[in-house]
Amino acid sequence: MKWEIIYHKEVVSDLESIGPSSVRRIMKAIDSKLAKNPIDFGKPLSGNLADFRKLRVGDFRIVYQTKRTRVIVYVLAVGPRRDKEIYNSALS
Repeated sequence: MKWEIIYHKEVVSDLESIGPSSVRRIMKAIDSKLAKNPIDFGKPLSGNLADFRKLRVGDFRIVYQTKRTRVIVYVLAVGPRRDKEIYNSALS
């Protein structure tokens, strides 16, 4: 079963701030892992992001949420982990 991927409007600017080779790796991870089975690949987050999961791609994290009733993966944010920057961005 293939999951539908929906992107938050801010993901475009997240990706624009990342180099093209990293964007290719991130998009490949989304297409090859999240679209096939996001629950097998990502790990759950905690605290204010407890309803979300993360997928590690090198130094970057993809923060996403699954909607099992509709087979949807909602990509909330993409960015570097340093100083938990991506998680703060996902909360705002």
